[in-house]
Amino acid sequence: MGKYTTPMFLADQLGYHAAAYQKDLSGQTVVVVGANVGLGYEAAKHFSTMGAARVIMACRSKERGAEAVERVQKETGLKNTELMLVDLADFASTAKVAADLEAKVDRLDLLVLNAGLVSNGPKRQATVDGWEQAIQVNVVASSILALLLLPLMIKTSRERHTIPRTVIVASAVHFWAARWEKEITEQPGLLKALSDLETFNPINRYWETKLFNILFTRALNERLRATHPTIIVNAVNPGLCTTNLTRNADIPWDMRVRQAVLSVSAEVGSRELVWAALAGSEQAGSLRGQYISRNAVVEPSDFVLSEEGRVAQDRIWREIVAVGEKVDPKIGQIVKEYLLDV
Repeated sequence: MGKYTTPMFLADQLGYHAAAYQKDLSGQTVVVVGANVGLGYEAAKHFSTMGAARVIMACRSKERGAEAVERVQKETGLKNTELMLVDLADFASTAKVAADLEAKVDRLDLLVLNAGLVSNGPKRQATVDGWEQAIQVNVVASSILALLLLPLMIKTSRERHTIPRTVIVASAVHFWAARWEKEITEQPGLLKALSDLETFNPINRYWETKLFNILFTRALNERLRATHPTIIVNAVNPGLCTTNLTRNADIPWDMRVRQAVLSVSAEVGSRELVWAALAGSEQAGSLRGQYISRNAVVEPSDFVLSEEGRVAQDRIWREIVAVGEKVDPKIGQIVKEYLLDV
């Protein structure tokens, strides 16, 4: 696809946006992470209206999450939504929600990894695990959760004769992420080196995390065994939406103006998540590992497709797995049992 230019961005934001894709989800279990507001909330509401047996809204705050569940139920007239708590800024919480899901649900058909944040200012803010917040929440913890839930999703595939999907919310801003200096790329861990920086540009940091989301998606897809029941994993660009994502971030005034003028609603953006999760069942293979934008499979950035991007992809895969094994030793066994050694 090459560069993502301003005219392309304007066309994406101002062009026609199709209605939400519809599919019968009777009997299915859906998990949406980061579902109390914005894209996640609207996606959960869409899934609820399609007859899913359970739509689990995974949220950080018990109070705000409970309010969101109640609001969906009121707006839809349905009672198939429920709350689970997870804080991706805490690896222990990430592992706990995976264990809770394995214990409390007998199937997992759709996993939407939507939780994310923009760093509040240029100074490093660490999580309880010592990682920079955006790197941990947007990339490392989300990826670890995808791996921890892989056995449940493959079990669902085998027992229900379905093809579950993991949808990772990325963004077209991955095209604009700056390349890393040698001082970063020469470090043993790429993610950790970026996480350890005391100061950084918070906007570029967000762009970097969306690039890492796409690299992880491609790395996981390459390792999934396509010869027996498995899952589809893809990354989706919801576009620039009116959400609470940047509510606490130090955003330049010109970007604030652009956001105010060009943003689509969270409901419109959520349609992209729904499409990535449900569309194309007749050609499911064409969605594996793909980057999706405007309800279509499109090429990601030249960097992602380059040899340099491939090296970065393999590096962050190994790094995420290594961190994951420290969070929950089951990660090592999951990788060994369910994934190929690429």
